Amino acid sequence: MKTLATILLMLAAAVPAAAGVVWDEGTNGDLATDPASPTPITFATGTNTIVGTVSGTPLDRDYITFTIAPGTVLAHLNLITWNPEDDGFMAFNAGSTGLIPSGATNAQFLSGIHVTGADVGLDLMVFFATRNVTTNGLPQPQLGPGTYVWIVQQQSPLVESYQVDFVVEVANPTEPSTWGRVKALYR
Repeated sequence: MKTLATILLMLAAAVPAAAGVVWDEGTNGDLATDPASPTPITFATGTNTIVGTVSGTPLDRDYITFTIAPGTVLAHLNLITWNPEDDGFMAFNAGSTGLIPSGATNAQFLSGIHVTGADVGLDLMVFFATRNVTTNGLPQPQLGPGTYVWIVQQQSPLVESYQVDFVVEVANPTEPSTWGRVKALYR
């Protein structure tokens, strides 16, 4: 039984999570532009892709709400496309309703960053901890269990096309009591 459990664990770790498009504005329609009613998105463990557009004139922000389940974390937010290479803004706030970015709401964001074309190919979660332009920054480059809102907006009159990969991973056990359960799998 121990051998079977070990083999299954090794196979699960060896198979990469398949990428899945959870929302594409080209086929699913526009994401919500109202912070009071963000588009609900269900993320699975692995890569969850969102493809959309935002513009500065007329102002078109995209808002989504999602829940990170217990035992998992939002480990990466990879910027795949940001075209044209112009300045934008992305932010997270806690809860299921969003915020309109302003001086009055700045401190209510968990973290917000400016995004440019130079960020394509990078994990933006690091910047939410180190390069935040809002009052708050994430204490570490991940989001733990809970419900959140993500916003993206363009800061000029251009129409910005973007693709982001939200990568949800199983959290590493941090409590000493969990190691006993992990060890028990190998007995």
